[in-house]
Amino acid sequence: MELTLEVPAPSRPPGATAEEHPVDRVVFSGEWLMYDGPDGVRFQSGYAGRLIDRWNGWAVWECTREVAAAVVTDNEIARRHTRGLLQAQGMQEPALSRALDADVCEMSWDGDVIVVDRRAFGEDAQFLRIGPNERGLYVVMGQIWTWDDVPISLVDTVHGAD
Repeated sequence: MELTLEVPAPSRPPGATAEEHPVDRVVFSGEWLMYDGPDGVRFQSGYAGRLIDRWNGWAVWECTREVAAAVVTDNEIARRHTRGLLQAQGMQEPALSRALDADVCEMSWDGDVIVVDRRAFGEDAQFLRIGPNERGLYVVMGQIWTWDDVPISLVDTVHGAD
């Protein structure tokens, strides 16, 4: 079974268009990309996009395909890193793959659609499909991952910055 992510409409006053009331473009990141730097908290990666909603206080944002691809690539890097940590702890297959999938879900592309493997989470929909919205933009794991808008000065690499 597959689930297609419902994309919320941009948050702006009722009846206002994007041209009349633009939603600010900012940088988004998450605690899984956070680390302690010499001067305090920093983020390994951040992603440029537009805030379109809030979900339980967390940012829901849209971005270009280029930025969505960076999220998918960074996720694969996180999977490789986590696999190495689990192997260093002596974990072996098949427990290794189960633990990895439960910690960092696999993401891939099917044409213009991001496919997220959610089987390890025991959900009814085993795969989440995230396609571009009517503007050709992506809402990557909105209302699923806990994204925050963060100061660009705290981000090592910003994907999609002009």
